[in-house]
Amino acid sequence: MTMTDWQIGSPTHDRLGESILWHAQEEALYWIDFYGPLIHRLKQGALTTWQIGVGKMIGSLVFVDDGRLLLAVDRSLHLFDPATRETVLFADASPGPDKVAYNDGKIDRAGRYWLGTYEMSETEPLAAFYRVSAGGVLTMADDGFVVCNGPAFSPDNRTLYFSDSVGRRILAYDLDAGGNLSRRRTFAQFPADGGLPDGLAVDSGGDLWCALYGAGRIVRIDPAGEVKLSLPAPEPNVTSLCFGGADLKTLFVTTGWRNGTTAQTREKDTGGCMFMRPVDRAGLPEPVLALSAAR
Repeated sequence: MTMTDWQIGSPTHDRLGESILWHAQEEALYWIDFYGPLIHRLKQGALTTWQIGVGKMIGSLVFVDDGRLLLAVDRSLHLFDPATRETVLFADASPGPDKVAYNDGKIDRAGRYWLGTYEMSETEPLAAFYRVSAGGVLTMADDGFVVCNGPAFSPDNRTLYFSDSVGRRILAYDLDAGGNLSRRRTFAQFPADGGLPDGLAVDSGGDLWCALYGAGRIVRIDPAGEVKLSLPAPEPNVTSLCFGGADLKTLFVTTGWRNGTTAQTREKDTGGCMFMRPVDRAGLPEPVLALSAAR
């Protein structure tokens, strides 16, 4: 695979594109601009963008079984309906100290919602990683981080992977049927010049793909922790990735502005665009959060 395999999937020029997910039932791609705060949807070649009327930053989105999106916005959780553009409060659940806000989140293969936080100055280990109930109650799963990213789950849902971005490592945990984590270990450690591990995705063979922010690289790591592929990304600040398309063999990635980019210069480069390319490994369908029966 070469750099020429990458194509611009959408020239959005987001300041910080993030949280990209493929909705298999809709055959649509969703992602956000963290600082927009914006939600993008690419469906049948048509791009729709929604400006969210609450909060200043969107940390992540996940899919809900009633067609809505659950958004981690600043320090609270909101449901957004793409059909009506209505945003309603889901949970005013405090993520911790005032300098902490919500960041990356995903649904595991048992339908549980996992959500991390970040410390806004990105210097103090005040962030934590939570399991969130369908009623909006947070249960702390681990803490002591600066920026929580990922997460991702093995095909059998027995391993949870998590990006401790400032720690430059990916952690792995055993995940039991009750949603409890144990046996924390370092799955991968990256050098100072190796970028920050950010978004994660697991393919159908069980390998973990990781976007290395600042390094312009994506790595694929097998379950034993061995790097099997190191793929140049189209932009240095690659943030999040997912598998999509009819056969789940298209890799979609989000990026952010390059260092030094401003609102006046952003159109001169491709930082913040969404990119895509074919890969020879299929992904897995993205789970959804079951709220219709719980609320």
